Amino acid sequence: MKNIEIGSKLKAIRKSNNYTAMELAEKVNVSQAYISKIENGKASPNLEMLSNLLEALDSDIYTFFSYGDLDTPDEFIRFYESFKSVKPEIRRKVIELLELIN
Repeated sequence: MKNIEIGSKLKAIRKSNNYTAMELAEKVNVSQAYISKIENGKASPNLEMLSNLLEALDSDIYTFFSYGDLDTPDEFIRFYESFKSVKPEIRRKVIELLELIN
């Protein structure tokens, strides 16, 4: 996976959690500039750092790499990350609604 794709997905998850780059940087004890470099594809975090970043964003490596193809729209990632925090009964209702309109 290219740096830009990792950065783009990470940024989408960060935004879905309503964190600024500075807030995320503070949570994982790195500089805001480093977060910016990752998100812009100019730096690539090692697996441990990526795991720490995702944990700070209430996500994980498995979810991060299971979004499907490399062109997964940022909107889908933000939706999915937000959807995880919805109460189970509401999730079921949303899924039922989506099945009805498909």
